[in-house]
Amino acid sequence: MTVYQLCEFLIERKRYMYDDMLKKVNVFYANNQLADDEYTELLTIMDAQKTV
Repeated sequence: MTVYQLCEFLIERKRYMYDDMLKKVNVFYANNQLADDEYTELLTIMDAQKTV
């Protein structure tokens, strides 16, 4: 399981509050563990859940 898949799994199951998950995603991205497109996709998923 890649970092992207793990983050996606956690986001879909709402394991963390939005702000906490955002911090995790940002740290993974800052450490080059997520590609630009993966980072953007995760943020899009998180924003979509927040607006529902």
